[in-house]
Amino acid sequence: MRSEPESSDDRGADAPAARGRRTILRNPWLIQIAVAAVLLGLAAWQINFAKLGESFAHAHYGWLALAAGVYVSSRVVHAIEWRITLTKVGRVPLGGLFGALLVGTLVNAVVPASAGEVVKIQVIANRYGLPRTGLVAGRGAEAIVNAAIMTIFILTSFALPSVGYGSQELLWLLAAAAALVFGGAVLASRTLPESFPSWRWLTRLPRGLHDVLERHWPRFADGLEMIRRPHLLTIEILLNLFGWGVDVLIFWAYGEAFGLDLPLAAYLSVTVVIALITVFPITFGNIGTYEIAILSVLSLYAVSPERALAYAAGTHIFGTVLNIGLGLIAMWLMGLQPRDVFRLRGSAPADTVETASKPDA
Repeated sequence: MRSEPESSDDRGADAPAARGRRTILRNPWLIQIAVAAVLLGLAAWQINFAKLGESFAHAHYGWLALAAGVYVSSRVVHAIEWRITLTKVGRVPLGGLFGALLVGTLVNAVVPASAGEVVKIQVIANRYGLPRTGLVAGRGAEAIVNAAIMTIFILTSFALPSVGYGSQELLWLLAAAAALVFGGAVLASRTLPESFPSWRWLTRLPRGLHDVLERHWPRFADGLEMIRRPHLLTIEILLNLFGWGVDVLIFWAYGEAFGLDLPLAAYLSVTVVIALITVFPITFGNIGTYEIAILSVLSLYAVSPERALAYAAGTHIFGTVLNIGLGLIAMWLMGLQPRDVFRLRGSAPADTVETASKPDA
């Protein structure tokens, strides 16, 4: 028996509901909030909240002051790394780079999709007049170096006996992929011409695309200077390794605050997984993913779920508040308003033009 066709009134009544469902699915905030809620629920599942409260009550919060000081020093090191990548893009005061990093980290803590990475570039481009193409290329070069060093730490972490990760083939594949990307970037930086080439296939491109490439090519090549010059690359690698060591020290200080008696290898594993979820964020501020990641790692070292969650939640809240506070201080000292953070265009202030000028070739 055939069913009666749906009336136009019924379809009209369903339309608002359908539009509402589509709106929810298209809203990244709502999706990330839902994912974060599910992950936090999983983290809290089967947790004894009385024991969780005891972990917070018996924490030694003085260690957090040490962690905060070490964290600020790590941001300074990162600013030095960034300054090296801008060797040929333009000169920027170290304090300006340091402030931009803090502002970008503030944005990452409260806005989804790693928007803070864009903000870091915007602040420097608007405030000091540096070309965005060179800034993006420089951040890309820095990211390649960081990815190569991260791979080393991932392999080391997975090779630890307490982790017991058995797929050596996958680890070798990861190492080969990292070496290929790093080697390819170094080769490209040294073989690509620094001025726009007169290759025949480039002349066949549409006029508009050809003009864009011709205008931005030298700036992009400037951003690769750090990878192109061996002594700058060596310094960048050493600073990156030092930065990783500082990050491990921060998580160790957190462990002392919450009374975790763990080997240094445990904090190396924590540092690696937090770095991974930071590079590939699922929720804004890594809410939920941070807690699940730390619970998973600490379970390998026989840490109770209550103490692990106290460590995860406590350090996450402390780190977020610290990043927001440092970001707000940086904005105040730099004279930045919220509208300046996301402004797409801007000119360098008169008192910064000389400092941010193009370096001599």
